[in-house]
Amino acid sequence: MREAVGLVAPLCCAICGSPDTSVCARCRPLLRPRVVGVELSVPLGGPPVVAALVYAGPVASLLAAAKEHGRVDALRAAAPALACAVRALAPDPSAVRLVAMPSAARARRRRGFGAVEELLRAGGLRPARSGLSLRRDVDDQAGLSAEARRLNLEGAMVASARLRGHRVLLVDDVVTTGSTLVEAARAARAAGALVVGAACLAYAVKRRVSTR
Repeated sequence: MREAVGLVAPLCCAICGSPDTSVCARCRPLLRPRVVGVELSVPLGGPPVVAALVYAGPVASLLAAAKEHGRVDALRAAAPALACAVRALAPDPSAVRLVAMPSAARARRRRGFGAVEELLRAGGLRPARSGLSLRRDVDDQAGLSAEARRLNLEGAMVASARLRGHRVLLVDDVVTTGSTLVEAARAARAAGALVVGAACLAYAVKRRVSTR
């Protein structure tokens, strides 16, 4: 099957374009994790936020290949980095509910998968089956200011009642201002969950960080 698909759309490195590989040996070291604490533009309300990679160049190319061109295979190369971020806050991931940030329905239909859930599964982790969902349409966050992002997402999420009484670790692919995580934390707490923090694959370079 892979060979047949390759005849139509030849496999290439999602970062540099080298042929016949999802992510080539030269690019894989660029996905080596270095978990840092991330300072948000807006407060999450106490729990820490960590990320494993910088969202620039190689990581941005890989995520664009996955989200815009369906390269789920490329996500597998980045999955260990997200797993490191998760374990930095939850050494025993089975002791928390790993709640992925919800995608807009139209984006999920177009892609056919949720990037965060795929990253978790590829890293040997289990995303919560009942987590967060969007209860109204939201605009694309790209290009919006921190305040516009906050207003765009304010009150947009609802959490499953099944999270009540559980320790929850929020999980996202990229943290920029933190507006998504703040809204997710609000919704989870409203459902009675205890939010212990947020783990992200990557952080935007303009965010302030601290080494862990």
